[in-house]
Amino acid sequence: MKFVVLTDTHFVVPGRLLYGLDPAARLAAAIEVINRDHPDIAFVIVTGDLAHWGQVAAYAELRKVLGRLVAPVVLLMGNHDRRQALREVFPAVDDDGNGFVQSVRRYDAATVITLDTVDEENPTHAGILCPARLDFLDRALAEAPADRPVLLFQHHPPFNTGLPHMDRIRLRNPDDLWAVFEKRRRPDQIFMGHVHRPIAGSWRGIPFHIQRATVHQVAFDLVSQEIPGSLEAPDYALVDVSPDALVIHQRPFLYDGPHYWLHDKAAQDAADISALRP
Repeated sequence: MKFVVLTDTHFVVPGRLLYGLDPAARLAAAIEVINRDHPDIAFVIVTGDLAHWGQVAAYAELRKVLGRLVAPVVLLMGNHDRRQALREVFPAVDDDGNGFVQSVRRYDAATVITLDTVDEENPTHAGILCPARLDFLDRALAEAPADRPVLLFQHHPPFNTGLPHMDRIRLRNPDDLWAVFEKRRRPDQIFMGHVHRPIAGSWRGIPFHIQRATVHQVAFDLVSQEIPGSLEAPDYALVDVSPDALVIHQRPFLYDGPHYWLHDKAAQDAADISALRP
């Protein structure tokens, strides 16, 4: 099974820019490449911060752009999102029965669980998993088939990344999350957004992947207490789940060359390769 991960699209109302960027144009560019190059994916998942201010008009613009996707799309909540506004525009968005945007999807290759870590009452943007959401995860893990991996998706990381400005607004109760894992089973991979940087590693032995945002990025800064911004090139993740491996490719979708063969002597010797194409 293959699928694509996007995150932090931060849509605004039509006609407005965000940090000098057009979030709709960025996502449209990603979708063009995804549709062209990945006709065999099972779904595209967007791990939160869909709209920058949680506005209905921004979600409407997001729905318009996502309508170009050939593959099905799965939406998660992020700290910038608002459930009521999201459901007004996407009435079929996931609902766990308690109003949270959570779901379980079982595929032959893996079980996919999505969590809603948003605390709309918390002005700091930190995440939370309340008892109702933890109970949902408990049931999802208990019912997950044992013969295939569990892939968990959530917006907020439950651990420090080394970026002090973002670690202040991570998931606030990671030990409660871990207690559910210890009771049932550990997911085989956790996918997250929120940090706007590409980060990979393991948390208490569980591999994780934090996806880079499609719009503005958080600069690589391990010291500042304020959140530093940058306009680094965006990408998406192509995930390939097979019986013996899970492989994650980072694909830049705005790169326009040059392209060349590494064994081409002319390319090796060229003073300027900007116009080369294989």
